[in-house]
Amino acid sequence: MTANAASGSAASGGAASGGAASAGLALRCLALDSAALATSDLLRQAGVPSVLLKGAGLAHRLGVERLYGDVDLLVAPASFAAAQTALAAAGYRPREDTALHRRWGLWHEQTWSVPGPVPFVLDLHRGFARVGDADELWTVLYSGAEPVTLAGGTVLVPDEAGCALLVALHAASPGGSARPLADLARALDVLPLRVWPAAAALAERCAALSAFTVGLRLLPVGAAVAAGLGLPATGGRSYQLAAQRASPLAINLADLDELSRWRRLRRLATLALPTPDRLRLADPLAGHGAGTLFLAHLRRYRRHARALPRALRELRAARRHPEG
Repeated sequence: MTANAASGSAASGGAASGGAASAGLALRCLALDSAALATSDLLRQAGVPSVLLKGAGLAHRLGVERLYGDVDLLVAPASFAAAQTALAAAGYRPREDTALHRRWGLWHEQTWSVPGPVPFVLDLHRGFARVGDADELWTVLYSGAEPVTLAGGTVLVPDEAGCALLVALHAASPGGSARPLADLARALDVLPLRVWPAAAALAERCAALSAFTVGLRLLPVGAAVAAGLGLPATGGRSYQLAAQRASPLAINLADLDELSRWRRLRRLATLALPTPDRLRLADPLAGHGAGTLFLAHLRRYRRHARALPRALRELRAARRHPEG
């Protein structure tokens, strides 16, 4: 066999394996769509309406074949407990201890395992990252939500303005992923220009205008839109660092700068000496004995010591270039 033939054979083999992987992901997305519909129907039967935040609903708005790895459903904050009860009764299981999550987890969402042979993940939302008024977020998204056909049924998804709001907010808090910025770029390309003033108005209503602005300004086209809307040139430094996928320690340190002196001292005390419950939430090896908790503290301090040089570099860069 010649080198070219061998190369061609390897390339075709790689393409075949890549195609099989893509097909597998596509099948997983179809199964996730079924899980989204089943969960939405389950909640509706329990008297809890929901809105599908991402997944197939977002792909529908953006007009793309978009792969996704979980289901994100939003419910009203007042209905969150009822939704949890309905999920638990149907065999869904929280992926972390409910009591610990209530005290120390992300307030705006809780992660559940969907019952079945495949370990699908459901993120049950009652808010969204960097949104100050979760009740108003539910009001604006649910009031404008539109039905779409999914897996042989119907779910509610945000309208165009709600979609624009969410992609900008997600870009501002991407959680280490590059996908939210790609979604924002696509939204700026395909959504009508008239949508963005409406999305900015929604952001203002739910106390998320700073995060919305920071997210938009991550891209030149978005920065032009933000300027045309008269949105502020910068947000808080912690917002900018989160949008730039900076380290968690850098974001926490920037948060401290934005707090009052008393709240800063309280936050420092929490960061320096977290409670045993909070340690256990972050470190699976932290047990209930004094020795295992002591070792968990040491591991935590060691992680922060290793992360500190990078965090300080990120903070210095954010101060030199406040608009990112």
